[in-house]
Amino acid sequence: MSWEILVTCLLISSEFIPDIGLRHTTAMTTDQLTGQLPIVHDLRNSKGHGFQCMVFDGLYMPPFLMTGETAEKTLESIRDIELNDDDVIICAYPKCGTHWVWEVVEMLRSGVIEYRKQVKDTQELELIYKEGADALSAPRTLNTHLYLRMLPKQVVEKKIKCIQIMRNPKDACVSMFSQFRDTIAPVGFEGDLAEFTEIYLSGQTYFGSYSDYLLTWKAELARSPGQPVLKLFYEDMKRDPLKTVKDIAGFLDLAVTDQFCEDIAHSCSFKKMKQVDKDLKEQFIKKKFWKEGSAGYYRKGEVGDWKNWFTVAESEKFDRIWNDKMKDSGVTFTYSP
Repeated sequence: MSWEILVTCLLISSEFIPDIGLRHTTAMTTDQLTGQLPIVHDLRNSKGHGFQCMVFDGLYMPPFLMTGETAEKTLESIRDIELNDDDVIICAYPKCGTHWVWEVVEMLRSGVIEYRKQVKDTQELELIYKEGADALSAPRTLNTHLYLRMLPKQVVEKKIKCIQIMRNPKDACVSMFSQFRDTIAPVGFEGDLAEFTEIYLSGQTYFGSYSDYLLTWKAELARSPGQPVLKLFYEDMKRDPLKTVKDIAGFLDLAVTDQFCEDIAHSCSFKKMKQVDKDLKEQFIKKKFWKEGSAGYYRKGEVGDWKNWFTVAESEKFDRIWNDKMKDSGVTFTYSP
């Protein structure tokens, strides 16, 4: 999810919930009533730190809907998007490398080493909905943080190719914490890492918990045999970016040279992408949403940076909770370079 869009919608007025017409409650529901504005759930802790979310199809979502809009009119429209055989969908939990892979795919499919001025948010399903997706030119490199069941029905019906990115949860947690810490109110997080980690592991945040995301995707894919999905690990992408580029090209049946793949791997290095984001990218909106001096989307991108944030005790507690949730998942992560 682009936090720019979220902040824009919330900054339409100076007051968060009252002026955009959302109903506010602390009670949990599965979905808001059809045709009504979404219920906003206050998930903040006793210190007032945390998030306020709506629930859509059982998933916590940013309450970004504006006056006069309902979830049915927007999010549910995603299910009815008509897909082309050459559409590709990048699927990942937030802060796992979507911006990076999107740029790689765009270069591979265009056949040119050229950065897009547009950001990946211009093709993010939960931001553009059916109306926006229908307006895009082919070939489309769509992306999302949603579950498989929430994507267009034709993803499964037409066996549309999906690229799933996974990142070790400790680095993903620190990256997400840093982004919220650097974001202005009302989306920003004012608590410390220990508080955020509890929120992150319990799923009391936008898009729920990372463990639920992975387990849900696994279960939903199991019910859709033959669905073409290329699974990438962020850590493998960092260790051997050239192989990752070649793997993506092969998955997409693209005839490209080794030199072209090398050029893409070089052009899409973290250092290059960070500079491009600063110098070239056209932001989806123009309102200020980063605090002064923040790193923006591209902070470090390193594998194992979590060691600079977690104490030994905090790391061990994280492992106990995460491993208990994921013990039957079959997913193994790399936590060091």
